[in-house]
Amino acid sequence: MAPRTPKSPSEEPKASPAKPPKAANAQKPPKPGKSTALPKAEKPAPAAVLSKGTPLRLKGLIDTVAQASGGKKAAVKPVVEATLAALAAALHAGTSLSLPPLGKVRVAKVAGEVTTLKLRKIGDQKSDAKALADDGEDD
Repeated sequence: MAPRTPKSPSEEPKASPAKPPKAANAQKPPKPGKSTALPKAEKPAPAAVLSKGTPLRLKGLIDTVAQASGGKKAAVKPVVEATLAALAAALHAGTSLSLPPLGKVRVAKVAGEVTTLKLRKIGDQKSDAKALADDGEDD
């Protein structure tokens, strides 16, 4: 199709105001009062931070999550605290949890202020019993 030409010499096509080009990966600024999303963790926390003999405390957990996610401690702290509060509320209510990196957690017994939990790592089998049918037998 041919480009349009003006009907009379006095009518020139109006140029539309040029818009600034958008950046390919431009992000909107965060709204006030909203926290920014943390980058997704690509690999588990380094083993050097965690040792077998000492318990993991809140500060160590925050440090580990900040290092693994690449986020700042100040940004990670409220997320970790909110996650722990949600887990505690679910367990106090007697809800079973299925958290793939951790495993399946259920409340086994409650005696006063002591709650006993059972943790089954995902992928563990309850028993190594023989399969009911071999491959090809179920045809």
